[in-house]
Amino acid sequence: MNRIKSLIFPVAAVLLLTAPSLRAQQEVFSANVPFQFSTGDRTLPSGEYRIVRHNAFLTVENRRNSSSALILTSSSDSSRDSQIRLVFDRVDDLYFFREVVAPEGRLELAVSKAEKKATTEQRHISKVSLPVGTSTAVQSRGR
Repeated sequence: MNRIKSLIFPVAAVLLLTAPSLRAQQEVFSANVPFQFSTGDRTLPSGEYRIVRHNAFLTVENRRNSSSALILTSSSDSSRDSQIRLVFDRVDDLYFFREVVAPEGRLELAVSKAEKKATTEQRHISKVSLPVGTSTAVQSRGR
């Protein structure tokens, strides 16, 4: 019992000292995304979003239907912008959330399994099917 009491003060002191820095790491962004997109293992609808940064995590919340995703990010201060921008990768008609660019720096998201799969399928299709111009040229050489 005495051991527990002796640990209370150091733990409380650490929490009080780190609480202001944890609060300082939280940032809130708003964005209107005009298309359905994937992030992590979730697909989210188009709409108005509230994006909250908690240190290395982003919470992406749809304001209308309360769908959300929690995403691990990596920070990079190499590219800063005066405006906040969301960056998406596009593979065919699919959009994948990839990064947030803000005055504080960039937050990059990992490439999801769904994006890797879509990219692989797109490469496979582009190798198998020839463009219209090339297939026409091949046919005309044979005649």
